[in-house]
Amino acid sequence: MGTISPAKTAGYCLILGPIIALICFFLQPGGVLGIGGSPEALDFAEGMRIQVENSELGIITSFLITLGLVSLLSGQMYYIQSMQDGNGFGIGRVAIPFFFVAVFGWVIANAIGISTASEVLKSTDMLALSSAINTTSLFSFGVGGLFLALAASTRDEVNKNITYVAGIAAVVVFVLSFVGAFAPDQSNSLQAIAGLCFIIYSIWSILIGRAILSK
Repeated sequence: MGTISPAKTAGYCLILGPIIALICFFLQPGGVLGIGGSPEALDFAEGMRIQVENSELGIITSFLITLGLVSLLSGQMYYIQSMQDGNGFGIGRVAIPFFFVAVFGWVIANAIGISTASEVLKSTDMLALSSAINTTSLFSFGVGGLFLALAASTRDEVNKNITYVAGIAAVVVFVLSFVGAFAPDQSNSLQAIAGLCFIIYSIWSILIGRAILSK
């Protein structure tokens, strides 16, 4: 098997990672699309029932979201490191630990979802914990996304206007995390808005990936 350059793997990760994660995010049982049902906010018992009754889809999407997020993180790491000795590196490197915290938290939340769907965990308290982890990860991803957008705005890989829109989406995600923390009963609406922000961010990530591949 021939070798493949780090730039190519990073480019593919930035393209495929968010696509996989985003599609599976929307397909999760009880999620944005309401597959299997749409539980009321904070109705963790109903959420658990939906996950158990749609366990196959829940387990598969949780694994694939993890795959997509870690792939995205890998691509983001390369992109930030490629800024070294150039514009944006000082700001971009600040984003790295925030992205790590966000992805790590979402991986833990997915693990709770898998254990719930497979009926290993049977306490609704774990779903409440998962919700709190998701909120914290949302906050961290928003901060990281903003710093990366600020760094990318000093460079020429992607149209600056698109980068500014991605930065605004990151700010919205940041704000949503606070709203979710102080008004958890609005979590369903916030999840839909976050989904739209992630669509914008995914498009931006894909464009960065294409720019890296074209070099």
